[in-house]
Amino acid sequence: MHFLNTFNENLFRSRFAVIIAVVIILNTACHSLTVIKVESRNIRLDSTLTIAPDAKIESVIVPYRNIIMHEINEVLCYAKVPLYGGHPESPLTNFCADLLRIESDSVCLKQFPSIHIDVSMVNRGGLRVPIPKGEVKVKDMFELMPFENKVVFLKMSGTDLRSFIDHMAARGGEGVSGMNFGIKENRGINMLIEGKPLDDSKIYWLATSDYLANGGDGNDVLKGINERVSSGVKLRDMFIDHLRKLGNQGIVIEANTDGRIYDAK
Repeated sequence: MHFLNTFNENLFRSRFAVIIAVVIILNTACHSLTVIKVESRNIRLDSTLTIAPDAKIESVIVPYRNIIMHEINEVLCYAKVPLYGGHPESPLTNFCADLLRIESDSVCLKQFPSIHIDVSMVNRGGLRVPIPKGEVKVKDMFELMPFENKVVFLKMSGTDLRSFIDHMAARGGEGVSGMNFGIKENRGINMLIEGKPLDDSKIYWLATSDYLANGGDGNDVLKGINERVSSGVKLRDMFIDHLRKLGNQGIVIEANTDGRIYDAK
């Protein structure tokens, strides 16, 4: 038995030595090679690609693709006219900010009854495309908001909110709801919150995205707001659910500018 063990051990060592020798030889040979020509070409991965799909891979992908296509092509509701963005306000930003405030207040009513959402804000840059006229589908919401941002609620003093409005005014306006103000010399004037003059000593709750609340898109003024509540709801999912409810009720969406933000002379 001892002989066999010794024999096997020596055999293993011999084979290992041979493998090491081969690796060294190959490495040495590789280092002696010289690249004499390099060729490349661009392959566009779009509808112009003519390579036939692999049948086996396609058979695996097709069921999932069909499910996804069915889900993203669901018609949520209908829009009377296309909703376009712009500043200082626009139909698109007004509609989205109103939706965020309404749905956020509904979430608070169920989960955080001590919180009432006074105002909301969506940034113009975060709304990537208009809402189309006619059928509004799930895929339109993914194109509108191709991010995984979640809704958060910030507890702000009136002084903090005033600074935030000045910040938005300096940027030419954003999507807001529950507030009105004019823009003069890059600052906010005549600030109203739910129809009443902004009170520096009062506490207000702002609904926005976690991205903006953490200072995204230049909103550093919000980073210092320490008291905040996460809804746990994705902004896009909130929009999809809201539009689906409107569609089930037969409501056709439309929005207008109403002077909530205006250029003051």
